[in-house]
Amino acid sequence: MQKNKKSKITAKSITITALMIAISVAIGIVCKTTLNFGGGLFRITFENLPIILSGILYGPIVGGVVGLSSDILSYLLSGQAYPLNILVTVGATAIGVISGVVSRYIVKKKGNFQIILSGALAHLVGSMIIKPIGLYQFYGILTLWRIPLYLVIASLEIALLCILLKRKSFANVVGYKDKEQLNYKETIDYIHSVSWTFCKPGLERIEELCKKLDNPQSELRFIHVAGTNGKGSFCSMLSSVLIAQGYTVGTFTSPYVKVFNERMCVNGEMISDEELSELTAEIKPIADSMEDKPTEFELITAIGFQYFKRKKCDYVVLECGLGGRLDSTNIIESSILSVITGIAFDHTSILGNTIKEIAMEKAGIIKEGIPVLWCGDSVEAREVIFAEAERKNAPFYDVAREYLTVKKQTLEGTIFDYDDLNDIKISLLGTYQIENATNVLNAINILKSNGVEISNEAIYQGLAKAKWHARFEVILDTHMVIFDGGHNPQGVVSAVNSVKQYLGEERVYTVTGVMADKDYSFIASEIAKVSERVFCLTPDNSRALDSEEYAAVYRSLGVEAEGFKSIDNAIFNAVEMARKNDKKILCLGSLYMYADVIRAIENLQER
Repeated sequence: MQKNKKSKITAKSITITALMIAISVAIGIVCKTTLNFGGGLFRITFENLPIILSGILYGPIVGGVVGLSSDILSYLLSGQAYPLNILVTVGATAIGVISGVVSRYIVKKKGNFQIILSGALAHLVGSMIIKPIGLYQFYGILTLWRIPLYLVIASLEIALLCILLKRKSFANVVGYKDKEQLNYKETIDYIHSVSWTFCKPGLERIEELCKKLDNPQSELRFIHVAGTNGKGSFCSMLSSVLIAQGYTVGTFTSPYVKVFNERMCVNGEMISDEELSELTAEIKPIADSMEDKPTEFELITAIGFQYFKRKKCDYVVLECGLGGRLDSTNIIESSILSVITGIAFDHTSILGNTIKEIAMEKAGIIKEGIPVLWCGDSVEAREVIFAEAERKNAPFYDVAREYLTVKKQTLEGTIFDYDDLNDIKISLLGTYQIENATNVLNAINILKSNGVEISNEAIYQGLAKAKWHARFEVILDTHMVIFDGGHNPQGVVSAVNSVKQYLGEERVYTVTGVMADKDYSFIASEIAKVSERVFCLTPDNSRALDSEEYAAVYRSLGVEAEGFKSIDNAIFNAVEMARKNDKKILCLGSLYMYADVIRAIENLQER
């Protein structure tokens, strides 16, 4: 967590301080020479405004110096005949000190409340107590009648300060930041600093956080997507079609494969570093103030909701992080469509040990009266989801696969017919992407029947342009290296089927690592079907299975295998051997491995 920092003395701060003194002096001189009637009793000016501003900007010491200096200088430069009133000078000094104390130590969160309280207390003590006492001692007249006038002046000064400091141009010039500022590294460090391991499951934290943000999710329309595999590709293709139709579309996915910003995109463009930092700085003090602080994913979800609201998205394609029922995305009260892409064994320690238990968790995203699309092939899971849809009066739809005809499927892309649409092209590779595209087409039909305008032209264009990294993606132009993020049994089976489809009987070199809590014996048995040699690595994760132990599993299956301590070494050896033997390489593992594989290949090309 970022600590409060003391103001640094810089050339800019010195210049602004001098400017504040000059402005206060100028106001004081003008008023002393033009309004100085009644022996100075009637002189009430706006010279305190720069003094209060200095205290707010730089703290009590600088505020006091500006108050003291401006009062003395305005007296000397105006050429007054009467002596300097010490208590009036003390009052001016107090105004700067008090405004600085309030803004630095009492109300640290910047904004209108800080400005109002700083100005009000400064005027109360300096203008309405100390200065009247000084004038009484100097003139022998109790000037209580000045107090109502000072109330008017103080109110005008505070209002003017609020207006000026809300103007970005003025605030930037004087260095006033009305929100905590984080750079990109601080933003990412803060987001990742939040632990979820020992947090109690539930939506209470995200509900509290979003309530304090005025529930940004309530102003958005969602297509909510859950499932074990295929969620990301589905979200990418559906978003691309909606974008092609001309809608402003937010896409919320996880995990990222290259940079964190990928997790929230609008019209295909990921959130900028600046906007991510700004939104995190806005939410951070609220999250930090909560007794039961939000988890990392809950924090990311809230940032996403704020971002999509800011961008005025027409639709948000919202991917669940884990499960569904207690996933933080499930705080949304309604959606226009719920989608469950399929059910398989994954995260069993959290979601359950049976298909029925996992299906119940995923079915938790179904909303009262909102249509639900089931895309999977598990009969047991379908029964659970259908029952939940019936209970919530939600229209239930299966994907109609009988209308699908695949025409061409190569490493250049896939062409297929579906229902009355002919020669649809998708560039995303992997045999499973045809199913994902079919799921999207069924979702589009449901959306259209519920009033969402989507043309056939948008469908063709959107599906052809859709991109999604790390899903059977060719990552070298020579088609020598393919990466697939399959890391659970179902994902690995799909990747192996894709190898068979695209490469026929050709066997590949496989670079892979696995978590010790996965069914790695089954995963290895599948990979062995298409692999001539396996280069095992130990993923950078505390749950990772040691590479040598994993290699031994392959050797027991009759496949040559070797363990490596780093991705770089595994990739280097695989590429060197593949070039000699004219082989293709399949990199298979967690999506978080993708960036490391890309980096290793780039390093190899630079050698």
